[in-house]
Amino acid sequence: MHRLRGFTLVEVMAVLVIAAVLAFVATSTWPAYWKRTHRAAAGAALVATLSQLELRHARTGTYATDDSRSPGPMTRADGYTIFPPQVCTGVNGSLPISQCVQVMAVPHTPDPDCPFLALRSTGERIPDDPACWP
Repeated sequence: MHRLRGFTLVEVMAVLVIAAVLAFVATSTWPAYWKRTHRAAAGAALVATLSQLELRHARTGTYATDDSRSPGPMTRADGYTIFPPQVCTGVNGSLPISQCVQVMAVPHTPDPDCPFLALRSTGERIPDDPACWP
């Protein structure tokens, strides 16, 4: 007798169903990881920018530059646009630039949970939601 070798239709269908379930789970969780990675990269860029400003403040006593040319927004490949330093605004208006400065990043694609990330020289993170700052 000659024995047939191969897969039955039921076995092939079971493998296809398992592969489809795994693909669905992977594609549904992938955007959340991607978004978190972009947020972490933007946060690192903000910290690097603010640390340069802190060095300037330590040397000169102010965050202001003597350069009259203000750089425009810096578009980055990690999904965020980093904006030049700005004077902090508070409840009572703007603080002097010698006291507070903030840097801000806005995502290229709208993010309803964290529409922007801002880091102030006072240590304040905006928004203060821990999920926005991985």
